Amino acid sequence: MSTNHPLPTERTDSTQENERGTPMSLDYANVSHVTPTEAHQQHVALFTDLRRDAVSFDGVVTQPLLFRDSLLALFDVVKSDYRYVPKDRAAYAVFSQMRRQNRNKNLFTAQRDYFNWLLHNDPLAYCILDPIIEVNPDGVSFEVFGRDEGCYAQLTLAHSLFATDSASTYGTTSIDYSDALALTLARIDDSQAPKLSIGQDALQFSRHSSAPASETDNTEAVAQSADSSDDTVIEKRIHVPSRWIRGLLQIQAAAQLPMDSIALDPIALYNVLFELRMHADIKGKRRGLIIELTPNQPPVMLLEPFNISVNCQLGQAKPYGGSEAKMIRLWGRRRLSLLKRLLPYAKDVTVHILGQGMPSYWVIAGDGFSFTFAMTGFNKDNWSQALNFDLLLPKRPLGTQTSSQQETIAHIVQTLQDAPKTLEDLCAAKDNALSASECHAALISAAQQGLVRYDMPSQRYHYRPLTQTPLDMAQFAYHNDAEKQAFAILAQPKSFHHVSVKSVLPDDVMISADIEVAADRRSYHSQLTLGHDGLVKKAECSCPQYLQHRLSHGPCAHLIALRLYQHTARAVNAPRTRIFNKRLAVPNNEQAQTPQNNALRKNTPNTTSANIWDLTAPSMPINANNHMQTHSTQLSVHERTLLIEREQNGNTRRQKICFNTAQQAMDAMMQHAQRLQAKGYIEDKGI
Repeated sequence: MSTNHPLPTERTDSTQENERGTPMSLDYANVSHVTPTEAHQQHVALFTDLRRDAVSFDGVVTQPLLFRDSLLALFDVVKSDYRYVPKDRAAYAVFSQMRRQNRNKNLFTAQRDYFNWLLHNDPLAYCILDPIIEVNPDGVSFEVFGRDEGCYAQLTLAHSLFATDSASTYGTTSIDYSDALALTLARIDDSQAPKLSIGQDALQFSRHSSAPASETDNTEAVAQSADSSDDTVIEKRIHVPSRWIRGLLQIQAAAQLPMDSIALDPIALYNVLFELRMHADIKGKRRGLIIELTPNQPPVMLLEPFNISVNCQLGQAKPYGGSEAKMIRLWGRRRLSLLKRLLPYAKDVTVHILGQGMPSYWVIAGDGFSFTFAMTGFNKDNWSQALNFDLLLPKRPLGTQTSSQQETIAHIVQTLQDAPKTLEDLCAAKDNALSASECHAALISAAQQGLVRYDMPSQRYHYRPLTQTPLDMAQFAYHNDAEKQAFAILAQPKSFHHVSVKSVLPDDVMISADIEVAADRRSYHSQLTLGHDGLVKKAECSCPQYLQHRLSHGPCAHLIALRLYQHTARAVNAPRTRIFNKRLAVPNNEQAQTPQNNALRKNTPNTTSANIWDLTAPSMPINANNHMQTHSTQLSVHERTLLIEREQNGNTRRQKICFNTAQQAMDAMMQHAQRLQAKGYIEDKGI
């Protein structure tokens, strides 16, 4: 097996993942490759899974550079891993010991011993999953999911991008994808129009009699061949982590939820990537991408903590059509660099946002292609925000569904097998007696089962089975056993006692409760401190797991149950907080004297000048730069107390007002909020 055929993995114990993962077998007639033909034409041969239904496509690419860069962008997403990897001294000690033991061995023996050690200790170290490919009436679609479960991509190449002579066979399957294929794709240029072939039978393609040497010694695939003839079958036997499949299904189903949609011009996205490349992240500072939405105004993107604003070109981006001004913070902004290959071909950029800290969908469209890129913004430590995301979707497993609901899903899936349809087309079908809400709920459930795919650019639903055999949905109900136990605790009556929700300056919320667990016959005291953006800043519990491992093995079931209880119950004494921000341009002389900017300048040595011109804002004066200063005002109500906190130029002022009743405190907060909005302040949508 070879590291050129990677498959998905999590950096956890491999034995545990193999036991809890989903077994999957993939057979390919040969390794996908790019070879020259007799007419000196590059031939891209993508071999599909032999265990699935036959899918075929054959055509000559009319835009070679777009074809090359779109497939390379897809490969960048599937192998991306932005998880933080701490220093592991134990691994270095093992490496040093192996180096001493292999000092007198030749290169071949040392390499063989290394792969044998890797096979027994971490067999999924370099794994990603082969892309899912679908040939449909709209074109050829590819789907991939990142190794770190942080990003998802869907690429559709329209039929207009190819010159085809033969009929195509529609269907869904997997294709062989490897590092060697990506390297050969990168050599495609516009001197010759390449030919794309997709199918199962290796005899349809012009191929070498033997595979490259780099693909013979591997750790994930076993080549079963009697000789070097065309009967070679590349076989992969893997255990895909259940959490990986669950994340893929969740991000696909969430694409159907109501969202805020904004239109950007491609140069604005380029400027965001440019500023991120020129400014390194600062440890201990926020790393969010704030999108400021004002009715009838183009959107503005703000990079934290540098306060650099990126405006859209006037006349290029459509104004925001919402009725309420707001600021939405997104996480995982570094993943946007995976889109850099597609910017030269982009004509339209649309961003769909679920909410504060929630996943966002970036749709790049151009002539003959559309690329949907989804950022979850989650990581191992941000488990609390991931729980909020899970609560937006119907809970699995689907054993609680009635027979009529299951029949509805089966009917919707059967209808989509004929051709892709929009929600309006499904509701208008003659044999459909369901309302729009019932159809939408059935489509979300079908997407969670891996049967349906939603195409955001065309707003059509496709029948796309993720696997040849239906998935066992009981495996994907929860992320882990701790989350399963948390929902069991939440279902028990009177399991939460002494619940307390308090506001902690400046804008944090502290939640604490005594959680009674019937199975343990005792109670545990759990406490969470959440920031305004929903991130967990501090977590404590009196259970043995937390006392022994802290959060190194993930949150315990009691912390998860407390977060779910706070989200669903919404305690009566919970403080209500609203934050309003207003951005102002900083003059050059004032910017140099700001303490925050001085600290940023010390921590960012790669910034050559403080005056970075904003080329995307022609309405601004020519001598203005794109560094902004944010004035923030926070209004918090707790019982009968109103707390007003103003922050300007690094200085904070607080005012505390007490009222006779809680209703009077709420009315006062509403009056202050209306005054701030009249002065041009925009509300920062928090948790």
